[in-house]
Amino acid sequence: MNKVFFLSLITLMCHPAWADSQKTLLACPLSDGTKIALLAISSADGQRLFVKFDGKIETAFTDMPDEDFVGDVRLAKCTGATLIFALSYGSPYTKGVVLRKNPTSRVLERINFAEKALPRFLYLSAEQMRLVIPNEGYEVPEQYLVYDYFSRKHQSDEPQGFDVLPDQGEFTVIDLK
Repeated sequence: MNKVFFLSLITLMCHPAWADSQKTLLACPLSDGTKIALLAISSADGQRLFVKFDGKIETAFTDMPDEDFVGDVRLAKCTGATLIFALSYGSPYTKGVVLRKNPTSRVLERINFAEKALPRFLYLSAEQMRLVIPNEGYEVPEQYLVYDYFSRKHQSDEPQGFDVLPDQGEFTVIDLK
């Protein structure tokens, strides 16, 4: 009985300390009226990012769950019922994520990216998200790297290169600068 009491007391004492170390950097309204928040725990090495939505907290970078990304936040923005953020974790790359709830299906959609430059434009439609990043790393010969998320197909693994900005078509285009 004493062990259970002692463990309960330690848990109660430690939980608030951990909760206090997590700071909300930004909270964004989503298309369905709910909110998504970008949280950070700071240390001497930088910030470790988390995302809170639907009452759950998860690591910010779910595409690489075994990696521990710690660095400096280079971008954190709410725009178009979307959360976009990027972390500088090792020169010269930034690791980032775009998150939104699809305005039609209400499903959480995500673009994961890792590039040398920060995103410049975000294209949004009911069926697709498109993130445009200047090609400063010259991994491909084209001027822009474009990450696409299709509602029915999800995100393609690699960005495509383009020499001109993609057509606006049915998209709402947001300048991220």
